Amino acid sequence: MMKMIKKTLILFTALFSVGWSAFAQDPLRVLSYNILEGMKTDVTPGKQQFVQWVKDQDPDILALQEANKFTSETLAALAKSYGHDYSMIVKATGYPVALTSRFPITDVQKINENITHGFITATVNGYNIVVLHLNPHKYDVRRQEITTILAKIKANNTTKKLIVMGDFNSYSPLDQASHADGQLVQRFKDAKLKNAAHNNLVNGEGIDYEVQEKILDFGLIDILKHLADEEPANAKEIIPGKYRIDYIYVSKDLKKKLVRGKFIRDDFTKKYSDHLPLIIELKQN
Repeated sequence: MMKMIKKTLILFTALFSVGWSAFAQDPLRVLSYNILEGMKTDVTPGKQQFVQWVKDQDPDILALQEANKFTSETLAALAKSYGHDYSMIVKATGYPVALTSRFPITDVQKINENITHGFITATVNGYNIVVLHLNPHKYDVRRQEITTILAKIKANNTTKKLIVMGDFNSYSPLDQASHADGQLVQRFKDAKLKNAAHNNLVNGEGIDYEVQEKILDFGLIDILKHLADEEPANAKEIIPGKYRIDYIYVSKDLKKKLVRGKFIRDDFTKKYSDHLPLIIELKQN
């Protein structure tokens, strides 16, 4: 009798372990990175410095901005070298955005009309993904572009399980206190003296927060800002700079799934781009 009970317990434990492992999943790792004109500073064949760095970060989904000089074919080859069998680029000219993934990329829309660098909407592993790169020099153009992007999200009915990420080239009202010293305004004024076509200040004087306000009013969560506020002791590690223009936004239903996130500052990112990448991890159950 005792032997039968012991065997039953062993069998039950084995079945429980198998069942648990079937349901327990690693967090989804989502990374966004402006790679500076196609990672031009990595001159190794096949961008092997970059490839190794991506392998070390081990993202499931990677959003790229400034995927310059890549085609669908060369991007696919690069992605496969770091373990992503699926990839998508919005165009083959200029400063395109791109998306690579371990999972199939479906329901793809590539929008380039009236959008400086284009944007991608897609579904990946059940998540609605948007990759964007807004105009770098004109605040009024950025306002128009984000209005178009948010309208597309609404029209696609993809407001749940939504991740919007990229280089927004704009500043958040949530960071307004850190801009009070006037240094950012002066930086833009100096830039306009060098190039009169630049128009990044409202009426030539004020920082434009409207782009980010539109996103927040849409109901999206600035997920790293949320995390920094939740963990004030780690805030400077999560968001190391006060002039951030790269963001990952998520829909409200994903806020509770956040495991961790941060901007990545390491020996590679200090050298190979003028932007820091940002990464988040989301629970999948």
